Amino acid sequence: MKIGFVSKPECPRCHELIKFLATYLKDNGHDFVIESGTAKEMKMEGERIDRISADAIVTVGGDGTALWTLQKTRLPVLPVNVSSLAFLSEVDSSGALGCINRFLKGDYRLEKRARIKTTVNSTRLPDSLNEAVLKSTIMSKIRWFGVYLDNDFIHNVRADGIIIATPTGSTSYSLSVGGPILDPKVKAFIISYMAPFTLSARSMVVPSQSTIRVVTLDKGKSIMLTLDGQDGIEVGFHDEISFTESEYPAKFIRFNSDFYKNTREKMS
Repeated sequence: MKIGFVSKPECPRCHELIKFLATYLKDNGHDFVIESGTAKEMKMEGERIDRISADAIVTVGGDGTALWTLQKTRLPVLPVNVSSLAFLSEVDSSGALGCINRFLKGDYRLEKRARIKTTVNSTRLPDSLNEAVLKSTIMSKIRWFGVYLDNDFIHNVRADGIIIATPTGSTSYSLSVGGPILDPKVKAFIISYMAPFTLSARSMVVPSQSTIRVVTLDKGKSIMLTLDGQDGIEVGFHDEISFTESEYPAKFIRFNSDFYKNTREKMS
């Protein structure tokens, strides 16, 4: 089998773990490939993430490393956590070798998580696992948005921003503005508002198969659209941004995952 590796940038501890795991794979008749950015830091040969062909990718770092990887590939991902808090991982550095052995033996399950398909004026952007965020490019400036669900008008709202979150992202940015926590198996998305300028704008849970449409209503005022905290793009007056469930779910390699136990422990 062949395993790909991606590391959190500038993380010597992550690099050492990757070297250890890669050596183990090679010594036991398996192959590995390292993502080019990680390989450059490790002074090794690598491959661009979107060109990696492997049975799975192991990300070593935190949630940000896993989210970045999932935007670039559709391969199954095994996140290994070396950070203080990571909701996407059930494996830490001490358990990484044991879990890779279980994967090589086929002793695992594949968990699929819904992602958001985002388009701006019909142009598709990378899918997001946690959330899509629309907010002003200028700090502390409110913006005006029109919000629709399929063909139904919900309302026009003034707010610092809007968050469209998946069940996976319900424990992330959306939670910080008062959004609910959803079980990952729930087929729904969350619409949450950042500091809305009206009491009627509350978080809403909507079917993920529907299409959420947001229209920017401030003439001459730019708004930043960010997907999973990665690089953002600016959208302008009367641009239409649409969100619906992607046909490409994120795929995680799991062993003993318990959503409620993990959430309870990591939020306590």
